[in-house]
Amino acid sequence: MRIRNVVQLHTVNRMQFFGWPLVFMTLSLALVLVIGGLVLGVGGPDAREGMHNGMQWNGAIFAVLGPLIGFGFTAMGQYFPLALGLGLTRREFAVGTSLVFVGYAAFFATVFTIGKAIESATGGFGLGIRFFDTYYTGVGAWWQTAIQSFLVILAVMLVGAAITTAFHRWGQSFLWAFWLTLAVIVVAIAGGLILSEPFRELVGQLGQLPWIAWMGVVAGFGAIGAAVWLTLVRRAQAR
Repeated sequence: MRIRNVVQLHTVNRMQFFGWPLVFMTLSLALVLVIGGLVLGVGGPDAREGMHNGMQWNGAIFAVLGPLIGFGFTAMGQYFPLALGLGLTRREFAVGTSLVFVGYAAFFATVFTIGKAIESATGGFGLGIRFFDTYYTGVGAWWQTAIQSFLVILAVMLVGAAITTAFHRWGQSFLWAFWLTLAVIVVAIAGGLILSEPFRELVGQLGQLPWIAWMGVVAGFGAIGAAVWLTLVRRAQAR
C-alpha cells in the first residue's frame, strides 16, 4: 500500500501543515502576554490573582486550535480529490490520513504540554496569565493536558473529516439537513436552559462530571466520527 505517498501529500507543504499553526500560536501568546503586562501594571499584584483565575476559560488557544480543527475538513475537501486523481485508492487514503491525524494530534498535544509546563513553572510567564493552562486543554496535571489535547484535536479532525465526506456523498442536501438539525438542537438546549429548572440542574450536574468521564465523551465523539468517515469514504464522490 502507498501509505507513504498519502502522508507526503498531506505534509508536503510544511508551512501550512506545521508553520502557520505555530505562527498563530506565537502571535496569540504574545498578545496575551501584552495584555497580562498591562493588567499587572495598572492593577498591581491584586489584579494578577484575579486575572489568573479568570483566564481558565481564556479562548486565545483557539488561535492554534482553529487551524487544527479545520485540518479534518481540508483533508477531505482538498486532498481527497487530489489523491484519487493521482491514482491512490480510497483505502490507502483513509489509512494514510488516519496516521497523519494521529501524528498531528500527538505533535500539537506535545507542544501544548510543554507550553503548559513552562507556563506553570514560571507563574504564567511571570505575569499570572493563562494560555496553555485552560479548560480547553486541561487544567490538571501535565499528563492530563497531554491526553486531553490529543483527544480533542484528534476527535475534531475525525468529525470534520466525517462531515466533509458526508457532503461528498450527498452534496447540498446533507448540508441543509446538517445545519437544520444543528439549529434545532441549539434552540432546544437554549429553550431548556431558559424554561426548565430540571434541565438546568441536569446541565449543572453534567458540568460536575469527573475529568475521566469527559475524556470518555470526547473519545466517543471521535470514535463516531471515525466510524462515519471510514464508512462513507468508500463511496464518497470527489467534488
